[in-house]
Amino acid sequence: MKAYDAFPEPVGGYIAGRTQMDFEYTASDHSTRELTAFVYYPSDSSEGKTTSVYMFPEVREMLKEQPLVTGYITGDIFSIDVKTRCYDDLSLSAKDKRYPVLFYVCGGGGSPEWGTVLCTDLASLGYVVVSIGHPNSTMYKRKDGRLFNVSKGFSDAIMSLGEDPQMLALAGAREMRPDDETAIRMNRNVLALPVISNVTEYSELQAEDVRVVADYLYTLDAGEVDSIFKGRLLLDTGMGIVGHSYGGLTAAMVCRDDERFACGIGLDSGAFGLLDSNLNKPFLLLFSEPNYNMNAIIGANNSRETYYFSVDRVAHLDYCDIVFTGVNEELRGERDAGEMRNLITDYSKNFFGHYILQNASNVESLAYDGVDLIKKTVPKV
Repeated sequence: MKAYDAFPEPVGGYIAGRTQMDFEYTASDHSTRELTAFVYYPSDSSEGKTTSVYMFPEVREMLKEQPLVTGYITGDIFSIDVKTRCYDDLSLSAKDKRYPVLFYVCGGGGSPEWGTVLCTDLASLGYVVVSIGHPNSTMYKRKDGRLFNVSKGFSDAIMSLGEDPQMLALAGAREMRPDDETAIRMNRNVLALPVISNVTEYSELQAEDVRVVADYLYTLDAGEVDSIFKGRLLLDTGMGIVGHSYGGLTAAMVCRDDERFACGIGLDSGAFGLLDSNLNKPFLLLFSEPNYNMNAIIGANNSRETYYFSVDRVAHLDYCDIVFTGVNEELRGERDAGEMRNLITDYSKNFFGHYILQNASNVESLAYDGVDLIKKTVPKV
């Protein structure tokens, strides 16, 4: 398996800055949520600094403590000894007056740094990108030094999906490229299972975390808190959000519930918690088949465009940084890491460029071998 000692150079013309922020608030379930967030943003110079450290060293042991990992995977999953292409605490670029905002949500059990390549690429293209460490469902080290790992409750909820007899029976009945009626029926049957509710509640809290951090960005832009982002965030056109795996559920929920968000992307994600949801936002799904059986309901209910792109020869974790950092060959797909990175970045760039910046670019114009548009729903009149 090829080892990478550095992430690829960013695709855009800006230098990518990165800063970290900690948050604490009381959630709707009355729990205290202590978050961290990495904010990637465009800058004009590296200011002579060395690149940002990828991840905190304690993550190696934290990962081994997760039942999600130890119950299914033997050996190491990924390396953290890789050179990033972003720099801590740079000045915000002076080239434009304001910069549009995106959020990135990592997969369940992951870390906010798992999307560093995509976040750096998008920052180099002129976006401010926020990646949050969510309590209970992700692992992270706050700026104040405290460590947070995945909770037993979240681990049990996720693991129960693979142990529930009804879920296993439905998953085993999935078809490759089913017709819409079959896929929607399958998806409805899955989402109606009692086991889904325990998983959904954590994603709802992640969506609440996103809204809280989005609120804070508005205060930064208004100058209520002194920062480099005062008067510099382009918020009028709406924000975007992209999530991988479990994070894709959060991305969809945020689109559904927060009018400040203009569109969203799910990377190999499903539709847990979205049974009767109209996102009312353009949404893009990139996935490995036969996953259409697990997310068909999104487009069936959405009153805006929904794009379904099937990607062949990839594994589930290829949609995040592990395509470069992975050390377990069994967890990787067959696509070259650089090609997979280009694919994810291109679809994200074109989609957000079209729906946030109103560019002429669109995802249907992209052409990658083995990536097929299998469905596009159009706005319902």
